[in-house]
Amino acid sequence: MATDRDVTRIVRSWLQTDEYESADRVVDIVIDRLDSTRQRPSSWLARRFTDMNTYAKLAIAAAAVVVVALVGYNMLPASDGVGGSGAPIASPSPTAAPTPTPAPTPTPTPEPSVGAVPPAGPLVVDQRYPIALSGIPLSFAVPTSDWVSNGQFGIDKTGAMVPAGAGFILWSEPAVGVFSDPCAQTKGPDLGTSIDDLAAAVASIPGTDLVSGPTDVTVGGYPAKQVVVTIRDDIGCAPDSFYLWYGPGAGNARYASEAGGTIRTWIIDVDGTPVWIDGETFKDADPEPAQEIQQIIDSIQFE
Repeated sequence: MATDRDVTRIVRSWLQTDEYESADRVVDIVIDRLDSTRQRPSSWLARRFTDMNTYAKLAIAAAAVVVVALVGYNMLPASDGVGGSGAPIASPSPTAAPTPTPAPTPTPTPEPSVGAVPPAGPLVVDQRYPIALSGIPLSFAVPTSDWVSNGQFGIDKTGAMVPAGAGFILWSEPAVGVFSDPCAQTKGPDLGTSIDDLAAAVASIPGTDLVSGPTDVTVGGYPAKQVVVTIRDDIGCAPDSFYLWYGPGAGNARYASEAGGTIRTWIIDVDGTPVWIDGETFKDADPEPAQEIQQIIDSIQFE
């Protein structure tokens, strides 16, 4: 007959073993041992021992739960800390590598815009000044220190219509025709881009005297036509109402500065694109301004 001491002894033997078996096998062993020690009680004790067997089974079941818990506990990872509670220490979450910040892309410095004339102000001798005419880049230099850019349409020597003075008009777009009646400001036909036709038209403008041309010349290594005309004294209208040639834009026209002045025109053929420059000297001009005008033309370099 099994007693409480037997149950205690069996459970202690389970707890002291060094080999932890599965919960199902432990329960089977407990049942087998109960069956092997069960005895037939006397009739008046049957109820008592039946109850006792029930209590014993409950105790064994409880012991089995303890064993299962111990088996599960021992299957857990061992504690890494000294003096710790025995609970497993969770592995630290991996720290994400910081995303490198891309180096800022330097903002390119914009190229300074190049116009048809240098910025307004005095020009330095022998310094090259870049400009763009007809969309074609070129540069020039001045031979003396009394040349000034007006920042709008050209450069001037002395800034006055005097014998020592001179001026250049630099055309961002070439002229395309001349005026058939300069005082009435009547336009002649559009002549397109032919430098021969344009030069011939300039040489025949009413109210002008032809000094020279059209002459074949070279400017900056490109073929060009040069025409030189003088404005008559008897043009019949004020010089600033006497229109010579016109460009493609509205109001884009050249008029005379004064009666008696001389205008030199260069029409350059840069690979089929005409580039137009005209310079002038004034009535009773000294020889030096004309020489300096030619020196500036000779300094031109196409980029």
